[in-house]
Amino acid sequence: MESTVSNIFLANRSKNIRSSAIREILKITVKDSNFLSFAGGLPNPNLLNKELLNQSMEETILFSSEVALQYGDSSGYTDLKKIILEKFVLDEGVKLDSIMITHGSQQGLDILGKLLMDENTNVLVEDPVYLGALQAFSPYGPNLISLPMEFDGPNVSELKKILSEKKIHCFYTNPNYQNPSTITWSLEKRRAVANLLDEFGVILIEDEAYKYLDFSGIIYPSIFSYRKEKDLTFVLGSFSKIISPGFRIGWVIVPEVYKDSFNRIKQGIDLNTNQFSQIILTKLLSLMDINEHFSKIQTHYRNQKNQLVELLNHYLPEVKFQDPQGGMFLWVEYPDVRENELMERIMEKKVVMVPGNEFRLKESDSAFFRMNFSFLQGSDMEEGVKRIHSVYRDIIT
Repeated sequence: MESTVSNIFLANRSKNIRSSAIREILKITVKDSNFLSFAGGLPNPNLLNKELLNQSMEETILFSSEVALQYGDSSGYTDLKKIILEKFVLDEGVKLDSIMITHGSQQGLDILGKLLMDENTNVLVEDPVYLGALQAFSPYGPNLISLPMEFDGPNVSELKKILSEKKIHCFYTNPNYQNPSTITWSLEKRRAVANLLDEFGVILIEDEAYKYLDFSGIIYPSIFSYRKEKDLTFVLGSFSKIISPGFRIGWVIVPEVYKDSFNRIKQGIDLNTNQFSQIILTKLLSLMDINEHFSKIQTHYRNQKNQLVELLNHYLPEVKFQDPQGGMFLWVEYPDVRENELMERIMEKKVVMVPGNEFRLKESDSAFFRMNFSFLQGSDMEEGVKRIHSVYRDIIT
């Protein structure tokens, strides 16, 4: 019998899974190398010390292969967790066994969706919100509610109003150089939100993927650090943006009361995170000066950002954006055009960005695009902006 859409059985939750425009765009750009892409959040691979990487791989194969090529602990490789606790977790009171290693922070989001969410769960998200979180949460059918954002974080008055009127179970946020809006929360709003979440008993899912990408090396305190109710906060971290996404390694700080349930869910998904990658990464992190590496990537991305800002100001002075002091993106509004039309037309010119409505629960009439500045170099970045400029001028004139 030939399989068709009408006779293939699918669980109801499969209907709720959002597609990723970013993944679809990446497929196009991989197939056609003539495309210039501002779409993906792609770290620059040349910023990683290849000699240290080679040494780490060789040592893993020569001296640790029996462990590296075998199954491992579902919660993660202990030596890697020790490095994470020592070098990347800045909050006091976090214990080693609270750190769960995942296949990127994206798997952490999926596990938290499975752990915390169903059709009776109200989940508050920022507007706009990270697309990967929407993909991870949507199969579990929660009621997603948008929270308006301001230049320095959420609208606190609106947050209090929402919490007062409706039982909110979870709040997902990306408070440092948010993907896609680039907003970074002020210290005042971190304190205010932490107090409100404590008052109303809301679980916080704090995604710190861009924590170490401030161009000046500033490290902002977590919202978690301001909370009294520590058992109501999960904090996610990732090596994808600061080392390499190819390792597919992230972590989640899991409250004590949820550890067993989180671990059981993870066991059912993958048994354990890639042991080989964990051990190579452990050796790499023990060899490298992480602060020197941070300084290197922060300087490079600052220069990249400045170049894109200069190009937009020169070729497209009409567009609007907040100039971020960290992260990997600009969140750019293109006045007087329709988002879909601009996207279609620039793709004909073999250049891509991510349309803003991919990051929203409800479509906006404004034309926003997320533009990545970490990957395209020099003349390619300028050529990409020139192509966008040509299309935009054709539309508005």
